[in-house]
Amino acid sequence: MKSYGQFCGLARAAEVLGERWSLIILRDLLVGAKRFNELRQGIPGIPSNLLTTRLRELEAAEIVERSIDGRNVVYRLSEYGSDLGPVLIELGRWGARRLTAPREDEVPTDSSLAAALLSSRTEVAVRPFTVEVTAGPAEAHAVVHESGVDVAEGADPHAQLFIGGPGLRGVLADGEAEAAVAAGAVTADGDASLLSEFARAFRAPLDEGVSSPPAAE
Repeated sequence: MKSYGQFCGLARAAEVLGERWSLIILRDLLVGAKRFNELRQGIPGIPSNLLTTRLRELEAAEIVERSIDGRNVVYRLSEYGSDLGPVLIELGRWGARRLTAPREDEVPTDSSLAAALLSSRTEVAVRPFTVEVTAGPAEAHAVVHESGVDVAEGADPHAQLFIGGPGLRGVLADGEAEAAVAAGAVTADGDASLLSEFARAFRAPLDEGVSSPPAAE
């Protein structure tokens, strides 16, 4: 880890957070504690040895801690690392402002989708509900409270609303969930009355002049 040689809080933070893959590891741990193999499988493209290095660096910085759960080593954010939660959420919101269609080599993951739900939760009060969201191969679910949300990776067969499809990014951008379903750009099952609640609870608007992605795979 290289120093910027400046007595500055931002420079000190960048020494740790600016390393390649560090923010992605922290994003996945923000969603929930994980074993090494869960992190490795959830972050396509990161070599195992580099993941080991980054985890050691984050542990040394007291941002990540590990514990033993049965026979497994589990990594989670420390109390100090958890203070990064609002920062990571705001970074996700900032990045999403110009996030339209995925690049050719980009795919959503369960953790990235769960993190997207976390970062796109609005401050609007809604009727509490549970939702399962799919985007390509990724699945995540959320328990939506009146003024907050708890997210997790994977499916939830007991969710009240199931939503997904190629038009999902557009729904997050413009809030037109019912129109997207009617157009076939988004699929929805379960309690149809919750579509409007979903659209109010989750928004990730695009910057002015940035077009919504086409509703196609």
